[in-house]
Amino acid sequence: MRTNHSPLVWGYAVVALLASCQYGGTSRVLMVTLGGTRSHKIPFLELARGLIARGHNVTFINAFPPDAEVVGLEEVTPMNLVFYVRNYTDWDLLGVRMSGSEPVPPADVLRYAYYSCDAVLSDPETHVLMNSGRSYDLVILDGAYPECAVGLAFHFRAPFMYINTVAFYMGSVAHGGGPVPFSVTPFFARPFSDNMVFPDRVLNAIYLTGIEVVHTVFIRWCLEYLMKDYFGPLMPHVFDMVKNVSFILQNGHATVTYPRPYLPNVAEIACIHCRPAKPLPKDLEQFVSGADMGFIYVSMGSSVLTAKMPDMLRHMFIRAFEQLPYRVLWKWEAGEGSIADLPDNVRLGRWLPQQDILGHHKIRAFVTHGGLLSMFETVYHAVPVVTMPVFCDHDANSAKAVIDGYALKLELQELTADKLVWAINQVIHDSRYRDEVRKRSKLLRDQPEHPLNRAIYWTEYVLRHKGAYHLQSPAKEYCFVQYYLIDVALFCLIAGYICAKLFIKLNSVMIRLIVSHITNQQSSNEDGVTKMKSEANGFSSGSAEITLRRNGNIVSNSNSVSVERTISNGESHKIGACLTNGIKQRR
Repeated sequence: MRTNHSPLVWGYAVVALLASCQYGGTSRVLMVTLGGTRSHKIPFLELARGLIARGHNVTFINAFPPDAEVVGLEEVTPMNLVFYVRNYTDWDLLGVRMSGSEPVPPADVLRYAYYSCDAVLSDPETHVLMNSGRSYDLVILDGAYPECAVGLAFHFRAPFMYINTVAFYMGSVAHGGGPVPFSVTPFFARPFSDNMVFPDRVLNAIYLTGIEVVHTVFIRWCLEYLMKDYFGPLMPHVFDMVKNVSFILQNGHATVTYPRPYLPNVAEIACIHCRPAKPLPKDLEQFVSGADMGFIYVSMGSSVLTAKMPDMLRHMFIRAFEQLPYRVLWKWEAGEGSIADLPDNVRLGRWLPQQDILGHHKIRAFVTHGGLLSMFETVYHAVPVVTMPVFCDHDANSAKAVIDGYALKLELQELTADKLVWAINQVIHDSRYRDEVRKRSKLLRDQPEHPLNRAIYWTEYVLRHKGAYHLQSPAKEYCFVQYYLIDVALFCLIAGYICAKLFIKLNSVMIRLIVSHITNQQSSNEDGVTKMKSEANGFSSGSAEITLRRNGNIVSNSNSVSVERTISNGESHKIGACLTNGIKQRR
């Protein structure tokens, strides 16, 4: 455990004393992130700085070297976790992406979740903390797969909340009962948008459903058994603990991610770390100020090590940079002198103050991997960007920037020096890119308070009320079938089927009754006609035997034929007419 001190600590103590008067007390807060890249740590550091200034005591478990700039922060860096994370990211991610493969496939993500959990829980420093007898008023976890760390909240019997460090990952929001409609929620590891065509929606639904199923099986049958080895058999089911999250600080904003239907227990804090640029160190200032045409900044973030890129890719970058009329600042972990054929207009730096560079008035463009925090910073400082996604959420972040009109995206497996030169010149010389990023910057900055102040407020809100369970949705208790009304849909289908069958059956019975009635009526009519016909036949037979004489002549009985015909035609009223004719003839 390491606590950071400096001569400024007394000044912070005075500020903390004044702040505690407003809040009403000092609380103990435990922060935990098992994220494999330093970008996961940065939002926690900013919130820790703000909470410490407000008089709270903060302990932070993570896998990266302590930050001396955050005065009063106690950092716990379990060495087992440090070594595992270092080995996990210490390889050529760029080269793997260039080959067309997935640098971090889903199986590796699950493997990382298991072994990082085992690393932190098995470490002596973690055991010292757990057995120290300390109590914490609040535990703040990384919302990107928080299942392992939620065991620490159970151990300390404290309410917990998330900082969701991956803006496009909505799993932690969904587990807390929040609505996450697949139709407008793109999978965080693919370049989808919130306005997908049918094939993309099909793929998106498959990805999101698949990852949820695999994630659930992994937690239930692997990680939960590991955690019970450390927290005891009385530990509740992991998903029963996870859904009890009090509040979520979502590292996103509608101007740089997508609009979301959040519940009251979610607040957006995108750009919590963003700040106005400060003056550059003297040597860097001399380099960029001497660029008549301005300069380009190139950085692949903290997780993608450019010094490990393939020689072919390095030569491609160098050939592109030497064609540019601009100077180039290039973050290169091996430092200056490690590239023999470096052009005169390029300067390397093992570490470079990114926000101060992006905020410099002479910067023309930013070439990056598309990491979330880098995209926030480029929008905040209004710099057009060229992205080359590598893994995780880089594709989704880049796709959103392209949609918003301030970025061009290049695929590493298709990259050439000429394409890189073209893309840089395009975002510089086409004013639409600069105009769009300035527009986005204004939208991002136009908020009622700084995201850090918002995060501090809601953190202290949870502290004041010992959790924020009244903000939770009852949907967190629903299973998949209940939440999406699948049971209701099945009920409606079955009820509709039964009603349809009854209707068809009743309709069939009614038709049979009607047909039977009509048939009986017709049969009755036919019987009457037959009876009349029989009577008529008897009458005509008698008539045929009558011999009518007139003037000594025998009169023909053809009239009887007429009688039979008229009867058979149903014209019985003509019988009288026939008889009358016979009588007249006889006369």
